[in-house]
Amino acid sequence: MAITLTQQRAASDPALRQHAKGDATPWAQPWPVLELTYGDRQRSRLAAMLPSGKAVAVILARGENMQHGAVLCGDQGERVVVQAAVEELMRIRASNSFELMRIVYHLANRHVRAMLTQEAAYIEPDGVLADLVRRQGGQVDLVQEAFVPEGGAYSAGHGAAGHGASGHHHHHHSDECGDVARDEAMGKLGEELSIAAHAKK
Repeated sequence: MAITLTQQRAASDPALRQHAKGDATPWAQPWPVLELTYGDRQRSRLAAMLPSGKAVAVILARGENMQHGAVLCGDQGERVVVQAAVEELMRIRASNSFELMRIVYHLANRHVRAMLTQEAAYIEPDGVLADLVRRQGGQVDLVQEAFVPEGGAYSAGHGAAGHGASGHHHHHHSDECGDVARDEAMGKLGEELSIAAHAKK
């Protein structure tokens, strides 16, 4: 049976240390870490495996994305930390900060998600965008990095948790972790996710 995780909270939320539904005691720390690519973190429904080999079924509210550094909660006190997995990215650099800023401007015009540092911008691999960057005088190389892009001008926050900013910006209701009513259809979905997770072993 998979662990069903139905709510997401910021790691700093004091409710994570409180009892869950039915007085279930929260798991002792350190909590298991679930490493996910950026693409997988954009899903609200996901079947995955913890490093221990335990299957998890993530069932969040429709449209809610998993955030790097956040904690997923289950109604039996389960706690699982979401962490950005290392994946292949394009690292974009330029001869000076102005040139890099100009390249980022052109990428932004194409609505490209980017992770920014003082020395470089990181985006998902794309041959067309690589050519664009080179035409602007930038240098492109492939690297292995965890991808936590900027949140956008209208998000509640911005930046990567690993680059000096909070990585969790979703609003949450006052319910305790896991104190979320799940109907019969959601229970069926959890079973399907559990079967899919075990099939990946």
